[in-house]
Amino acid sequence: MSLFRGFAAATILTATTAAGTGKRGAAYNNNNDYGDATFANMLSNYSQVTWGYDWGFPSYNLSSTFEFVPMLWGLPSGDDSSWTDAVQTAGTKNILGFNEPDLTYSGSANILPADAAQGYKTYMEPFNGTVRIGAPNILWNNYDSSSSGGDYSSRTWTSYFMGNCTDCHFDFACIHWYQDCDPGNGQSGADWFTSNVTDAYNTLNLPIWITEFQCYGDDTQQASFLGDVIPWLDSQEYVERYAYFGVFPDYLLNDAGNALSEAGQAYTSA
Repeated sequence: MSLFRGFAAATILTATTAAGTGKRGAAYNNNNDYGDATFANMLSNYSQVTWGYDWGFPSYNLSSTFEFVPMLWGLPSGDDSSWTDAVQTAGTKNILGFNEPDLTYSGSANILPADAAQGYKTYMEPFNGTVRIGAPNILWNNYDSSSSGGDYSSRTWTSYFMGNCTDCHFDFACIHWYQDCDPGNGQSGADWFTSNVTDAYNTLNLPIWITEFQCYGDDTQQASFLGDVIPWLDSQEYVERYAYFGVFPDYLLNDAGNALSEAGQAYTSA
């Protein structure tokens, strides 16, 4: 039985991918010397990478080989015609809403559950039936003690959100995960990650998109971690898509930003 009544009622649909064949995504932004999706487009020749998102909209010239997935990062101050235009752009199949609304740090959306629910009803629910709608992108870290750093754990935030959004429709759930590559507690980072993803699915009863995840460690450790978890992710039917953080220098790219790092090579390998 699902912890969250609204999630249990959702219909599980099959993911739609772009021209490639994989679940992997390019998490990117335009905060670079080019001011566009140049870094993300470096992954366009890898068939396993089929979609991209930039925590917002527009796509900043993301390659057409990818499916671009627009995100409504936080609550608009009022009607936002640009969001409607983005959702109604030809080729839009999925949309994402609210980036880490369960967290309270400056880089998060930081929205009270009831306000987030009203935002979904206003800005996401009208598109039900025309695109697939993702639930808010929440942290699902170390699930038995996950904390938002505020008054609620992420799990509790989600429960309150769903209690205020019982008439909302969700096609998939979105989670984030960040922990050490080597936790030093007798458990591998890969085991820690897969147990959290499994718990999210068992709790939320929806297909899972892992829209951000990373293990903290050097390039070689991250490459090893990806080598361990990618086969598992690709074999889980309920994991529809995932995006490692991120297509930036010193992450999936090398320091110069002109080639893949070790982690990037592991991420794009078949």
